[in-house]
Amino acid sequence: MTKKKIKVPLKLVFIGLLFSKVERIWPWLAHRWFVRIFFSTARFEVPQAERDIAANAERLPLEFGHKRIQVYKWGQGSPVLFVHGWMGRATQFHKFIPVFNQAGYSVIAFDSTGHGLSEGHRSHILEFAGIIKLLYEKYGRFKMVVGHSLGGVASLHAIKDFQVTERLTMIASPAIAQEIVDEFRKKIGASKKCVPYFEKYIFETFGKRFEQYSASNIVSEVKNTALLFIYDRNDREVSMKNPEIMQENCPEAKLIVTKGLGHNRILKDNEVIASTLEFLRSLEPVVT
Repeated sequence: MTKKKIKVPLKLVFIGLLFSKVERIWPWLAHRWFVRIFFSTARFEVPQAERDIAANAERLPLEFGHKRIQVYKWGQGSPVLFVHGWMGRATQFHKFIPVFNQAGYSVIAFDSTGHGLSEGHRSHILEFAGIIKLLYEKYGRFKMVVGHSLGGVASLHAIKDFQVTERLTMIASPAIAQEIVDEFRKKIGASKKCVPYFEKYIFETFGKRFEQYSASNIVSEVKNTALLFIYDRNDREVSMKNPEIMQENCPEAKLIVTKGLGHNRILKDNEVIASTLEFLRSLEPVVT
């Protein structure tokens, strides 16, 4: 049986074909479009396995910034929060959910603004972190937070600002601001000339330089939190320089490096799932 290929959203294909042409003719327009695209989201086709796990979830209402946010809960027990990455969705953790349920934990996850079944077409890392805060207020401190890609960075922000957990697993999370911008530029066919306008926009809108929001910059500010970093050597989106700088800035963190899983397939690997659960169990008090 062959696997069905997941289609890339048409608007991403369209942008990739058009951006460089617009930049050559109207650079001022391209600079503004660059910023708009950076914060815009797209939804991918959802595989059957994810639709099946969603059908078994308890769905909970949540409002954030006048948008309806889709929250999911599976199982009973102490809560563990899972946070998807950019253009991801809660059900991408479908392989983790039964494992953590069987271990006695409830799994909480959400589709962030502009993602999955939640409302909106734009988002950013502070909105992810704001939703994490709301869920912390609802469920209390999480036994652990597991964040994939940008979700791991957003979780770091939520821990730094709101102390939502004492344990965090970051999977394939970008840590270097320059790499994030360069990867985005390449995806849409933009030149380096767009970057100064982008940096100026970030500072004027959010009050800090883009680099100050990066995981490598804030990880040293996260106190009293056990950290596990999981990265893959064949990840085309997040290079091995990212875990290197994360460990340099947080040497007490544990690092696991896989091979051949890439950026998204890493969420389906049984050893990655088992290591994440073991990390949590190793920090739980022993009951005698």
